[in-house]
Amino acid sequence: MDKNGTCTKTKHFSARQRLEHFPFSAAKHIKLISLENNNGIRTGSELMAHLDAIQLKRDCFNPLFYTEVATLNKVQINRLTNIIYNYSYKKKPFTFGDLKCYEPRNAILFLDNNDTIIGFLEICFECHHFRASSEAISLGTYCAEKYNMLQSIFKDGHIEYGISKTD
Repeated sequence: MDKNGTCTKTKHFSARQRLEHFPFSAAKHIKLISLENNNGIRTGSELMAHLDAIQLKRDCFNPLFYTEVATLNKVQINRLTNIIYNYSYKKKPFTFGDLKCYEPRNAILFLDNNDTIIGFLEICFECHHFRASSEAISLGTYCAEKYNMLQSIFKDGHIEYGISKTD
């Protein structure tokens, strides 16, 4: 990988500016989750099916659905938004091959003040891909190291499955 493909801090949005973007502007709580497959089908399929079944702005968060759950504090939210909004390529876009694994084990859930789910980011840390509940939600510009930075937030939240432990 050349130096221009390196993930680096290219923008300097303040914490306040970053929190003005949806879903952070509407979320009162942000949860990190993992979900182990118990259906005997392809890894990640249970998480994808679960998130597809969520009716945004209607369904409430239920921690019993998930293998592990962590609630982000203000410091962790600041780290998360800093990674998403301020990190990207150094100069030119870095091209990467399309990996076909997509087996997500983790997600970030955004909840309102009634613990209603207003959005999600489903993440596959193995192949560095994500899926969001809407086009308004993103991990920002792709750069490989961004996923390592995001993994560290999950580790800090004591989420192991999909991070340090897999099937």
